[in-house]
Amino acid sequence: MNLRLWAALLLPPFAGGINTVVGYMVSNYDCNVHNRHLVLLVNLFCLMLCGISALLVLKLKQRIETEFDDSSKDLRITRLFLRKLSLWFAAGFALLVVAGSFATMLMGACDL
Repeated sequence: MNLRLWAALLLPPFAGGINTVVGYMVSNYDCNVHNRHLVLLVNLFCLMLCGISALLVLKLKQRIETEFDDSSKDLRITRLFLRKLSLWFAAGFALLVVAGSFATMLMGACDL
């Protein structure tokens, strides 16, 4: 469970970084061939990573609250906090990816 929580917490910033760095690297190629499909593919991949991150922790709330192997209330509260933070990270970085996708669609291939 801890691995899922930490993976879900760290995956959205990783996806946002990939979207920014690889998106700019690919945009140079897209300018040369006058086609934006590769940038949109990177955006879609990063959006899927954010969605996978949210799915990892979406149904963990009930399992965290009813966990019998750990009697520490502080650990359960920490896990619930990590779950909420992971969902907020997934939503925030998904918004970043969607904003980058809009910029890709509204601008020309060589304007990025």
